[in-house]
Amino acid sequence: MKTVGIFEVKAKISEICETVKETQEPILITKRGVPMVRITPIENSKEKSNIWNRREKFFRNNDLFNEGLILPSREVDSIINPLDN
Repeated sequence: MKTVGIFEVKAKISEICETVKETQEPILITKRGVPMVRITPIENSKEKSNIWNRREKFFRNNDLFNEGLILPSREVDSIINPLDN
């Protein structure tokens, strides 16, 4: 894993992020040689996040929600413009 100092990161954050994205290799950020954080690439960024996959599976498996939920009609009050007087 490549190591980069915090001061270099401040100057080159865009370049570093682009490198991580392209190479899919994490980079360790250090301050005075002491590890602070790690920048890691997002896995399968083209796919939906896990929560969206779970949501789709839930709606597929629960007929209650597939029957067509009909919302009650709502009455809309007319808005009176005070500048029309």
